[in-house]
Amino acid sequence: MPIKIDECFSSYAEIHAFVHGLYCGLTEWRGIDSETMKNEDVKKEPHYAKAGYIVGTLLRIAIIVLLARSL
Repeated sequence: MPIKIDECFSSYAEIHAFVHGLYCGLTEWRGIDSETMKNEDVKKEPHYAKAGYIVGTLLRIAIIVLLARSL
């Protein structure tokens, strides 16, 4: 089943779940916390939250590396 690009982030729940995951990726060290997973939009679209977590973690690592290089 091919992924249709025009359907990605087409609903509020998808965007909201992604942002929750992004925030967790930037702030949490042990994955998405259980409170975030209880959010209704995250329950509806957990894969968007997980993708957001990955992006947030990569951003966090990039920020740390860039800050370390500037010292």
